[in-house]
Amino acid sequence: MMIKFNIKKDLLNTNFVEKSVSINRIVLRAAAVFTVIVELINMARVLLLSNSGLGTLNNRIYFSFYLVYFITSAAFLLIDFCLKLSSRIRYYIYLISAGVILLWHTLFNMYDIHRSDAVGNFTIITAMAVFCSLFVMKPGYALAAMGGSYILFVLFLGMNFSSGEVINFTITASLCLLVYFVRYKHLYIELTQAKLLNDIRQELSETQRNFRLSIEQYELIRERDNYVTFEWDVNADRIRFSEEWNEWFNEPKDIPHFKKFIREIKTVKPEQKEILLKCLEGIKNGIPFQKTELQLPLKTGEKAWFELRVITQTNDQNKPVFGIGMLSDITDQKEKIFQLEQEIQIDLFTGLLNKAAIEHYGERTLAKLQKGEILAALILDMDDFKDINDRFGHPAGDYVLKEVADIIQRKAPVGAKVGRIGGDEFMVLLLTDSLTPLRDYAGELIQEVSRIRWKGKDVGVSCSIGISAEDSSQRTYPELYKAADDALYQAKRRGKNQAWCQGKHCQEKIYLDKK
Repeated sequence: MMIKFNIKKDLLNTNFVEKSVSINRIVLRAAAVFTVIVELINMARVLLLSNSGLGTLNNRIYFSFYLVYFITSAAFLLIDFCLKLSSRIRYYIYLISAGVILLWHTLFNMYDIHRSDAVGNFTIITAMAVFCSLFVMKPGYALAAMGGSYILFVLFLGMNFSSGEVINFTITASLCLLVYFVRYKHLYIELTQAKLLNDIRQELSETQRNFRLSIEQYELIRERDNYVTFEWDVNADRIRFSEEWNEWFNEPKDIPHFKKFIREIKTVKPEQKEILLKCLEGIKNGIPFQKTELQLPLKTGEKAWFELRVITQTNDQNKPVFGIGMLSDITDQKEKIFQLEQEIQIDLFTGLLNKAAIEHYGERTLAKLQKGEILAALILDMDDFKDINDRFGHPAGDYVLKEVADIIQRKAPVGAKVGRIGGDEFMVLLLTDSLTPLRDYAGELIQEVSRIRWKGKDVGVSCSIGISAEDSSQRTYPELYKAADDALYQAKRRGKNQAWCQGKHCQEKIYLDKK
């Protein structure tokens, strides 16, 4: 007999709402508590540490931003913890809260850029990345929230900055949305398959009480994207795989003493064996549903990533007797996610690391410094870059920025990480034992940058460089950045078009004076 399983959309929607609420609750509660603390500090900083307090319009506007975010976060915590609400109401409250967070960061970033002319310092990208990678929501709401913030910000950029900045922002925002859709698709498949597996267990007829899957059930599961299905007999420690098993693997479809087989097989890595044995132990302990990922060797000699999903089937005494599951190839999906993670770290206008990625590298590297190692930082800032845009137009400015980025990357010492941290500001980090490589590098940069021409014309391109280094894992990236930024200030103050080093690792102050 053929058993049919109908996965109803309303039930899937209910499961999605429950999953969304459970994930979004954790993210929003943590974010709200953090925001309350941070905004209290920010408001105190304006009131107590600022010389003018609320006496200036700028301070009042910043204070208003902080106050609104503080009140909104506190109200969310009060409602979430004190009111007994249904999952569906919480679902909508959490969606609105996530949208408010994105809108606040959009407006705050717009004002921050307007006030300080901080070209390229788009903190909204971080907010969009968090919105797409942490929150769980339906595509319609995600597109509406992201689209609204995108339109607001692009209209603002169009009135103030070059087409290059708008294009860079557009591509990065699109990557954030792509990450969201990959996550959403994966979650939808997970909910659908979990429901399918659960239906298989619940719909077993009286004639199938010997706890063996019928041929019809195997065929039904295999129809879904060509999965390998399997049945593990808990008491006999015997596993049987479907026909698709031999398309990927050389091992037999029917394996007795399966635990012993796992321990003795040579081609599977120890950590992957541990995953399999832990899954089998979970079945024996009656865990209803398990999902995990593992890497297995194929009969071609290559290795592939698989997703393992398994339910535990029990008898009338609620004792585990069978583990029934599916094994699916997710190698392409893993590679796409890895590629997206790489792309989200790139400043797409220049091809260098973006501000967040270079900062993350600096923090990680400083924390792991060994004796005798130093992390050297070089900040390069264009001299009078605004004049180039004003005199020759934004296309000339965009060309110069890309040429500078190419020079910095091409001339960089081996092992250096190169990033763009602002509109016309670049950062180079190098794990080394001496500042000599950066000293020579700085000289090359100043000379090469000065040779840049726009359509054969000398547009007066030059740059200033600040260098510093830290040798202690107790120091922080902001401290390293400040030291290099202070050195850059000295180079600018002394006439520009030169490099300046500041800190105990600098044997001489000025590496290259202007010519």
